[in-house]
Amino acid sequence: GALATPAVMACLALPYFSSILMGVDQPKALHIAVALGTMQTLLSKTAKYALFDPTTQMAYIPLDDESKVKGKAAIEVLGSRIGKSGGSLIQQGLVMIFGDIISAAPALTVIYYCVLVWWAYSAHRLGILFSAKTDETKSHKR
Repeated sequence: GALATPAVMACLALPYFSSILMGVDQPKALHIAVALGTMQTLLSKTAKYALFDPTTQMAYIPLDDESKVKGKAAIEVLGSRIGKSGGSLIQQGLVMIFGDIISAAPALTVIYYCVLVWWAYSAHRLGILFSAKTDETKSHKR
């Protein structure tokens, strides 16, 4: 579940970024890019809420009560705020460097896919840690 979301987002973003990189100087090209971007956003959010969010809640199961509370607070409060403000900062920086967001599309594409690769790696690593902690918890209960 946790690895499915970045994979889905990577596949859905490919046609969108391709349409942007080919140019949106014609109304029809702009219409296609907007339609693809809308579908990408809706389906990506659906994948995130349906697959990723429940999986992240499962990661807390093998932890003790104190670690659960502290972990959830750190991730849900700090992680969310830092993620959103970091994304805004990157977007503003790209606009300042390139002049507008369309001109920054090639750089934005690279950043987007780098974040998805990092996300997939982190989800994979969390899966390994989850399995180890679950095995440890099972062995202590015996």
